[in-house]
Amino acid sequence: MYDEETLEFIKEREEKLGGPLLLRTYATWFAEVGGERREFGVFMYSDGNTLVIEDFFRPAKVLGYELETKREKARKKEYRKMEILLPVKDISEVQLVTKGRAEEALKTGNVDIKAAGGMSKLFSRTFTMIKAGERTFFFEIPDHKAFKNDINKFKNKENTQ
Repeated sequence: MYDEETLEFIKEREEKLGGPLLLRTYATWFAEVGGERREFGVFMYSDGNTLVIEDFFRPAKVLGYELETKREKARKKEYRKMEILLPVKDISEVQLVTKGRAEEALKTGNVDIKAAGGMSKLFSRTFTMIKAGERTFFFEIPDHKAFKNDINKFKNKENTQ
């Protein structure tokens, strides 16, 4: 199912965390209030104790060929890898919010955001919001409900130990 390179990548991440990856997903859009923003997305994974948010340099391509322009070379040179480790126990909230409310929070720093309601879920682009301590993150992920269920399962497992 996975190629050798992917399996090696997963193995490295499991060794880094010290256990199997119980959650693997990606976000096509990522931002932190007062922090990083990634338009091309990030990889997110967890062993049930730590949620890791990591990005990778994505070269610009045209018809499958990488561009070799001065601008692209400068972009590659200026790229700084982002890696955020969040203890799952620090996550206090996971909810679905509209893109408009997320963008407003990113501009103003006000993170008291109302969850997306029924109609706004249907007619607006939605992001998953995570609050952990003093930090607030927004992600556009494929399956908000599954992600939220996994985080809650990890937190409940932690509370019963």
